[in-house]
Amino acid sequence: MQRLFPNDLQQLINANKHFEGLFLVRIRQLSLVDFVFEFSHVNNLFVSLNSPTPFIVFNADLSDFPGGGELHSFAINLRQFLGGKLVAMNQPNDDMILSLVFEQRNNVLELEEVTLFIELIPRHPQAVLVNNKGRILAAYRYHQERAKDGRFIRGGSKYSLPEKGAFSPQISNAKTDYLQAYLKENRERIKKQNFRDVYVYLETNIKRSKRLIKNYEQDLEKLKELPDLYHKANMLLTYKPAISYYFVQIEGETIEVDPRFDALFNAEILFKKAKKIKKSENILMSKIAETKEKIKYLESIENHLKSLESAGEIFQIYEELGLLKRRDKRQIISKLNPYVITYKDIDILFGKNNKQNDFLTFKIAKKNDTFMHIQNRPGAHIIIRQENPAKDVLEFAGMLCLFLAKQIDGEVMYSPIYNIKKGAFPGQVLTRKYNTFFLRFNDDLKPFFENNIKRFYK
Repeated sequence: MQRLFPNDLQQLINANKHFEGLFLVRIRQLSLVDFVFEFSHVNNLFVSLNSPTPFIVFNADLSDFPGGGELHSFAINLRQFLGGKLVAMNQPNDDMILSLVFEQRNNVLELEEVTLFIELIPRHPQAVLVNNKGRILAAYRYHQERAKDGRFIRGGSKYSLPEKGAFSPQISNAKTDYLQAYLKENRERIKKQNFRDVYVYLETNIKRSKRLIKNYEQDLEKLKELPDLYHKANMLLTYKPAISYYFVQIEGETIEVDPRFDALFNAEILFKKAKKIKKSENILMSKIAETKEKIKYLESIENHLKSLESAGEIFQIYEELGLLKRRDKRQIISKLNPYVITYKDIDILFGKNNKQNDFLTFKIAKKNDTFMHIQNRPGAHIIIRQENPAKDVLEFAGMLCLFLAKQIDGEVMYSPIYNIKKGAFPGQVLTRKYNTFFLRFNDDLKPFFENNIKRFYK
């Protein structure tokens, strides 16, 4: 990603002088390093303090920006100390610094100025809010020790500008779409930051489940003595040796016994032990199968998260996993309603998460509707609201399967709803009879899918 240079910053300031005189309406934090300052008359200033290439965008289109960012201390402090009217935008020392001067009223309703210095210096981005006496009110990063440039960034200390950097004045990237370039490189990272707890939950539980399987398999290894127990018990039954000590020898083989009991009773003890081990083997095999299903379920959610952009949709994953107590329930809107697209007057419905899939397949769909799913991959449940749909309808719905799963090609299965049963985990289904066909995605359909999908309401 190209970086911003001082002459680029100067051009941006000159082109947006109309911001002077606007009132600051709201400050939002979009990620750990990204902020937006919303001004009156629907204007905004996007500020990215990412370390490699910090930049700003005036009146940024943030519709594609991943949601879910939470307020951290810097944004909270800005909300507390910053407001009022923007009276000046400057570029101190013609350097990579944007200063925003605000005029606001203090606690005794006197007008005073505060200045937000946004230092767009690669590898050392910084934002510092300073009062009219030059004292620091808030900072994006605080230096606990004196920095290399001799500045001391801490609340209440005196603010000083950084030393001017050496830049080539001939370079200009003013026309670069910084926001789109930034999102292209960092969209997934931002999403993982904003929804860190769900990603950590999935990663931790998948690793824990894999460790459990390894432990179960190690326990199974210990059960290899089972045939030996049966063999020794049968030897005792066959030869019925006299027992006077803790070991007996039969055909050169040593068998451990209990000297208090005869050979028949010792054989019974060994059979009981073998039976107990056999029972534990079945339990372990069952636990391994169950844990593998859990891993498959969690990995399907992990893969599904990659296709989700809306904060509301991701919060539904929180609800499904029981993590919603950490999040704002108001973010979940129309949580169970699936989505719909129409082809030749036939409604084709699908869900975007496991709860929507279950609600669609087992509550909304009728028994003669057609169920469709991409084979052996995580993806949406798709319901064609027609019995025995024509080949072109099946192919269109199959293309939708590939589009939603972001796959170039794949095997698609379909079956009437009456063949579909609910599985052990949300979104999991068991299919008694089904047909399949192979399909390669047609890129010409992508605009149609993007523009015609709507929310479904009963």
